[in-house]
Amino acid sequence: MDVPEQTSTWLSKCYTSSIPAYSCQGNNTRCCAIFYGRTVAASLSILGCCLVLFMILLYRKYRHFAHRMILYLIVPSIIISLVFVNPYRLKDDSPYCQISGFLINTCTFTQRIQILCIVIHLLVFTVKERRPKYIEHVFVSVFCCVPPLISSVPLIGKDSHYGYAGDWCWIKGGSKYENFLRFFCMYFWMLLFVMVEFVCFCIVIVKVRKHIKYIQAVGINGSEDKASVKRYKKQIYPLLCYPLVNMLLAVLTTSNRVQNWMYPDEPVFVLYLLHSIIHPFWGFCNAMMYFISRDTLREFNPSSVWKQLNSRRNTRTSQQHLVGEPTERGTEPSAHFSAVTNPVSGTADDLETSDME
Repeated sequence: MDVPEQTSTWLSKCYTSSIPAYSCQGNNTRCCAIFYGRTVAASLSILGCCLVLFMILLYRKYRHFAHRMILYLIVPSIIISLVFVNPYRLKDDSPYCQISGFLINTCTFTQRIQILCIVIHLLVFTVKERRPKYIEHVFVSVFCCVPPLISSVPLIGKDSHYGYAGDWCWIKGGSKYENFLRFFCMYFWMLLFVMVEFVCFCIVIVKVRKHIKYIQAVGINGSEDKASVKRYKKQIYPLLCYPLVNMLLAVLTTSNRVQNWMYPDEPVFVLYLLHSIIHPFWGFCNAMMYFISRDTLREFNPSSVWKQLNSRRNTRTSQQHLVGEPTERGTEPSAHFSAVTNPVSGTADDLETSDME
């Protein structure tokens, strides 16, 4: 079908670089809404993820387990956004399209496992009020190894099953086997994880409410209650919003693929539009959850950021100065460093407990 002459240049570009017979259904405006909508969403996600990385590194919050989990979650979000930021169609058999499909499946799967790990951490901590020593190593091993292995299944065979799939590069759905690959490599696990996350998250909410009611009724009396409140603030509260928001986004994106599976010849434009925007928008939503904290917003103030940058620079200068000085009375240089209080990394007590956090 030829593009009408009255169609503007940018609409013609959308039309000729998409598949209008499927989700766009030959409508140029719908094609542009999908392609440019996902580009804007991906750009916002990249910006939001970079701000989160900047804040975590600037204030050295990576010393705490909860913020490290957020850091792990941001990395695949950036990769997905970088893949989706291209608004134009790629050739179905191009290596770049196949690599993009593999990255989208791997990083999306990684995000789902990371959210499951966060929920498991919240559940274990609310039950035992402590974090098992090696749980982070287990989490990292799982979400670094399992997603690439499962995402490699469509690569098995004579030809790769990754390619152009509707509106972006993913597992092609041209046969029953490829539809099975879609279900096995993504949606089976996504639905399973969402159900497990929902049950565990309900238990976590009940435990957290009991803890809050106990503190409100009894008050903070003694060092044990103070330590318990401090642990909850560092281990639980920064992560509570992430499972809820990600479960909602997972349901919205999965609904489109379920409709595709049930009615393959009747695409729903609204579902495709939501899917194309929400999928790359995941990183921006995670960034919003990070900045929802009052403490984080206070730290994000330009004056606070500038003060922190100056503090980091002054600390680095003082450390270089101490290294260049000759030691006095046999004192080792490490003694000088241990005596210096770093205003960025916190007090000595915080440093002692950072490994447990």
